[in-house]
Amino acid sequence: MDLHLSSDELLDDRADKKRAGFIVLISDGLDSQFKWGDDSIAPTDPIRGLLRKYPVHTFGLGKAHDPKALHYISNISYGIYSSITDNLNSKIIEALAICLAGFKTVVAVDACVDIRPGGLLITRIDSGGYILRGSSGGILVGTLYAREVKDFIVYFSYRTGIWSQGYNTTLNGIAASVTYKEAPGRQSTATDSCSVSLPVHVTDTATAPANPCPPYPLVLQQMVRFKVLDFLISVLKEFQVLKEEAAGAVHGKEGDDPVLQAIAASLLERKWKEFKQSDESWKEAPRNFLDLGGIDKDINAMVGILKQGLGVGCIYSWLSSYQMQRATTTGLPGAHMVATGQFRTPAMDAMVQEAHRQLAKEASAQDAGTSIVCKRAAELLDGVNKRFDLWCKLDHDLPRTNQPPSHQEEGHESRDITAVLRGDINRARQHDIYLAADHAIKQWRSFLASVEKTHGHGPDK
Repeated sequence: MDLHLSSDELLDDRADKKRAGFIVLISDGLDSQFKWGDDSIAPTDPIRGLLRKYPVHTFGLGKAHDPKALHYISNISYGIYSSITDNLNSKIIEALAICLAGFKTVVAVDACVDIRPGGLLITRIDSGGYILRGSSGGILVGTLYAREVKDFIVYFSYRTGIWSQGYNTTLNGIAASVTYKEAPGRQSTATDSCSVSLPVHVTDTATAPANPCPPYPLVLQQMVRFKVLDFLISVLKEFQVLKEEAAGAVHGKEGDDPVLQAIAASLLERKWKEFKQSDESWKEAPRNFLDLGGIDKDINAMVGILKQGLGVGCIYSWLSSYQMQRATTTGLPGAHMVATGQFRTPAMDAMVQEAHRQLAKEASAQDAGTSIVCKRAAELLDGVNKRFDLWCKLDHDLPRTNQPPSHQEEGHESRDITAVLRGDINRARQHDIYLAADHAIKQWRSFLASVEKTHGHGPDK
């Protein structure tokens, strides 16, 4: 709570108010002192107003964070939630690059879409995570980035009246206008409008004609996406019930154990199969030229992540991306980023690519430094080993003292000299090897200092 209040105050007092304000919240653990969610925050709670003041983009690191809470905070504030459970360094940089590219390309704020039905009756509007403004057909969109696209589905009904058989295109369609401020800090507003006329096919029978006007594939695809959103929301509710029951069974401890996640994976897999078999839109997708393969791969990837015990963060993050129709980092494998990757703007793609180039450059420099370090270490060790081998050879060349008994008396003096010489050699060898090792250590430390100065890092530990 203190974090949000202080962030709001800092943004309120910022010097350059021509730029839009955003909050980035990074969490790597659970917050047991406050429960975030519609079931725990009253509609009149002031925290809702604070969260809607500035978009909060949340990042969950590792498996210990609470994805449900971070998704709630981002969703209510019109931000996005990113789940990062592995490859933390590269993924957090990618997630921040996506956010930063959006921040730098804001083209409109306080955007609102108003839909005027004309002679039609609006029965429903699917707006994803965007708030509907009463029953007037208004959708509060908020901040828009350059080259972003938002798709909403409007359902309506109408009375045909008495018309002759055939097509009639004079029916008043729907008109939409978008009101927005062109840039942060400007008080002036702009409005863009458009209208659509609706072709209607009239028949004398109660049977509908056979596709006189084929449905537009993009519209059908968006309708299926909203259905998948509803499907995942219902599955997550079941997951939450399972988690609470498991937590109660172990006296209040968290229920995110491997067994629970295996059950969740099985539940998602089974329900997804049932959804595809029962939903008419999904079954008719090939005939209507819909490409839903990306969504299917993403859901299957979620099942795989649950089986690995990495939690439901990827599902909440995918949900956040689809609700807000904005790119985020879901934690899904790269091969299964078809769905959420489509929301990336050109600026986001460019910044993510630049981030990956910088990571590759740093990795290359680190590899080069590591190679140099390994080579130098081998050289220093080889120098010590060579000195040791020389002393061993000298010791080996000394005459042995185990002579036959008949020669013990005349060889007594020789054996005494050899023993003394061998003792002196051993002491000299120990001292010389110590000095060589000490010298190598000093050279090693000096070398590491030069490598760190040149490459900006030492060897990996």
